[in-house]
Amino acid sequence: MSREKECKPPSMIIGLDGWGNAGEASTITVSYLIDKLKARMVGEIESDEFYNYQISRPFVSIEGGLIKRYDKLRNVLYEWRGDRIVIILKGVEPHLNWSRYVDRLFEYCLKYRVKEIYTLGGYLVDPSYGKASVVSGLTNNPEKLKVLKECGVEPASYEGATSVYSEILWRSKKYDIDTVSLWVATSVYIDKRDPAAALRLLKTLTCLLSLKVDLSEMVHTVRRFKAELVKEAEEDPKLRELTESLYPNDGSWSMPPYTV
Repeated sequence: MSREKECKPPSMIIGLDGWGNAGEASTITVSYLIDKLKARMVGEIESDEFYNYQISRPFVSIEGGLIKRYDKLRNVLYEWRGDRIVIILKGVEPHLNWSRYVDRLFEYCLKYRVKEIYTLGGYLVDPSYGKASVVSGLTNNPEKLKVLKECGVEPASYEGATSVYSEILWRSKKYDIDTVSLWVATSVYIDKRDPAAALRLLKTLTCLLSLKVDLSEMVHTVRRFKAELVKEAEEDPKLRELTESLYPNDGSWSMPPYTV
């Protein structure tokens, strides 16, 4: 990263695959931002010690007896410079050694003088519980709650098993870094990528960070996604009922339970 003068410290956005990535909402969101902002790769967290390859194996592509591709689990950092500076981490939640993983993360935060972090997650809900969910969130700074409310984020309440994001939230206080964790619901009955959930995260992030990002392509993707659901639901009344609950036309909602 260049050392030119900066008008404000960078923000970091983290999207990790794994336990907290229901509907792939987190990774779809960061991938879209990297693409549309044309963010450039600036670093990588060396990751072998953080994964059990019996749980998630590397990917290989073989064609005609020749190996064409070999992909291990990676944690890559990207940078975008515009009217503000944004660092994006796209990676995979570690299976092992959470503390050392978070140590490495904060090394980058200190190097790039990051002063606020936004983590992104997706969780599963039964949409029959209520109407379409909003983005929920939590933070380590009470002053951030007002800003979250202004961007339509519902304050989260939860007790139970957690992701590495909680360790990032907890430990970032030591480094005087304001951290926000955003979570969006996706239906337990939709066994596919959920771009509608990612769009809700994108809209929330652009509000919180005052980012100008063209969301038109994602809007078109969501329309196609909903059309596919409607088509599938024509032969399944139960799916139609659940789809209407998760994506109503009247904009109403009620907070769903965490079921991840």
